[in-house]
Amino acid sequence: MKRRGSLNYQYIFLVVMVVISAPLVNAEVLFVDGSNGNDANPGTKDKPLRTIARAATIVNSSKEPGPTMIKVGPGIYIMDEMITFENQRSYTRDARLIIEATILPDDPAWRPVHMPIILSTVQGIFSANEMHALTLRVEVNHVTIRGLSFLGNPRPRTWHYAVHRVGKHLRDLVIAQCLFLGGGEALRYSSPICANGEELVVDHCIFYDCDIPVIFWNAEDGLSQGNAMRYCIVDGVDIAAVWTCQTDVDFDFHHNIVTRSQYFWMRAPNNKKKYIVRDCILTDNKYNSGFGTASAIYGQTGPEVTFGEKNVIKRGTIQLEKSLLTPEALSVARPRGYLHVVPGTLGSDLGAGLFKKAASLQEQTNNN
Repeated sequence: MKRRGSLNYQYIFLVVMVVISAPLVNAEVLFVDGSNGNDANPGTKDKPLRTIARAATIVNSSKEPGPTMIKVGPGIYIMDEMITFENQRSYTRDARLIIEATILPDDPAWRPVHMPIILSTVQGIFSANEMHALTLRVEVNHVTIRGLSFLGNPRPRTWHYAVHRVGKHLRDLVIAQCLFLGGGEALRYSSPICANGEELVVDHCIFYDCDIPVIFWNAEDGLSQGNAMRYCIVDGVDIAAVWTCQTDVDFDFHHNIVTRSQYFWMRAPNNKKKYIVRDCILTDNKYNSGFGTASAIYGQTGPEVTFGEKNVIKRGTIQLEKSLLTPEALSVARPRGYLHVVPGTLGSDLGAGLFKKAASLQEQTNNN
């Protein structure tokens, strides 16, 4: 008995020594600062890169496993060429590629001015009458984009995509706490987010004055699963707030506000699935549901299309906080709650918008 105990202790000691001596996997972290960075720098916190394009080149050239984090500082990033993230790196759900702002909305010190602003001037391709321009092209699995502000593309007759995923085999793309801000006809969007594959999750984003905020496109086997859109604010859409193609009925759509839009929901002509819409506010939209393709809108759906609705409000007016002209200075200040629902008005208790903590507090209140 004594000898067996001694052997056990020796075994435990050897296991501990192996664990201690095993190499630790360190995250790859790259810092980007459009004002003070230099693309000749290594991308450390004290020597940041200047462009996201350079960060993408570094990421794509490595074969090391994840995780990878690209921290983007406040400032304006003008992108005149498409930036693609593509390689064979073994990212996983827990060891992801993350592209995010250095200061995120739930930080108490955060203000809209802290959001990195991405303005695309990418030249479109295809034909003169139908140009398509992609800003961030994602060609890897397990990616998160968080805390960035995207403007449109000023080029005429150009369908613009801020974040685009082409591969039908790809999965797990999370876009969270991002602001997609259209600017009338000058900086119009076609679709801020367009993604093939599965598991596209759009979480706590704001889409203001855009065309088609999110297109849930096609999948490799003809059925795209694991998709979600939640806690988002969509205001002033010119075509449709949501577009589903081969999206399965497990689509998780809840705690969203869609207002002042042409169509609430557009779908491929052969898509007659019954999606569940819960805990949402859908008000002041011209049409509820329609059929369409990339080349034409066919019009409203008929009785063959229905939604499963739970706790959906369709009456009332949504009021959003806008920029303020301060009497002390002739300058425009964007409040912390810029483009969020005005406190105390319809929808302010839904938790929709950039702030995840507000949604968590609301969920706790509802559960109590």
